[in-house]
Amino acid sequence: MVVAVKKPSTMHLALLAAVASWAVSLYLHHPNVANNIYSDVASFWWREEHLKEGKIPCIQYFFEYPPAACFIVYAARLVGGAPLQDYYMAFAALSLPAYLALAWALTRLSGSAGVFFILMPSMVVYGIYNFDHFFTACLAVSLVLFMEGRARAAYFLLGVGFSVKLFTALLLPVYLLERGRRGRDVFEGLGFFAAGALPATAPVLAANPTWVGEFLNYHTTWGLENAWTVWLSADPFSQSAKVLGYLVAAILLLRSYLSQTSTTVKGFLVFSAWLLGSPTFTPQMAIWLIPFTACNPRLWLLVPLFEAANAGIIFTWFTTDIPTHPWTLPQTMSLLRAAALAGMWLTTYRSQPQVGEVSIARGWGERL
Repeated sequence: MVVAVKKPSTMHLALLAAVASWAVSLYLHHPNVANNIYSDVASFWWREEHLKEGKIPCIQYFFEYPPAACFIVYAARLVGGAPLQDYYMAFAALSLPAYLALAWALTRLSGSAGVFFILMPSMVVYGIYNFDHFFTACLAVSLVLFMEGRARAAYFLLGVGFSVKLFTALLLPVYLLERGRRGRDVFEGLGFFAAGALPATAPVLAANPTWVGEFLNYHTTWGLENAWTVWLSADPFSQSAKVLGYLVAAILLLRSYLSQTSTTVKGFLVFSAWLLGSPTFTPQMAIWLIPFTACNPRLWLLVPLFEAANAGIIFTWFTTDIPTHPWTLPQTMSLLRAAALAGMWLTTYRSQPQVGEVSIARGWGERL
């Protein structure tokens, strides 16, 4: 008797790869595993007595992340309880849907390439590490919805992502420019974006209005972390290096927003522009780029260098007492990563059609 075995679809393979990526990340950071890799998830528990006591982050004590991130941590504490390993496993369980959603979106955006990109070192090493997989899942699913013409849902999910980490706001102008500049379209986009952000944000603002000031003060006083500009000064808190980085980001962002290219390519330009100039480029932020990189084969040649250097940051971080200073292994990894990302940005920016080519293409489109 011959039994026909159905070949798994690309989507099924991507979802299986997501589970594998999630499982390996869970193991690497698990508190009970010998020689486990550092994660912010465990660090929150060690440093915050309030978390162990079951208090609500952002409301009953200051937590340096946006409101949805606060509630994710609180949910993990409620479900898992006070013991570190149980809290960690609850956080990991909450993370699995984000992995699956991201794998689904990657497959819709890039086909079979999504199977490989959900297994990128950044997803494995920095997955169950912070909140960036939740953020990127919202970002990627929003991108799929926007490209399918479901703009309202896309704006809404972008707002949800904003309440996890604020940087989905970088993609908002891309959507608004793509949809047109009519006042009605702009107000509709902003309205649905706000509708997505408010469910998590409003309770924090109502219960603890001082959180906003504390949040802004915390982040504006933070020094340089894994930014290439630290190499221009021996001081990780150099204000001039921060200003230079912001200037670089502003120039690259302006060029990115005004570029004549597709939504996914412009999204990559925008996010990489910010990361190239930001004074803080923690290694888990590299996850943000995965949905855009998966869609652009021109970038794949530099992806191994970018990913290897990014993974190298955490593996070399504890080899020195001053990991944020130049001439250390972690900052050497960061510099290599910045060089790779700069090459990726230039490759993408220079590949866009020239103004004349765009006009010709539009003319043909009108005739057809």
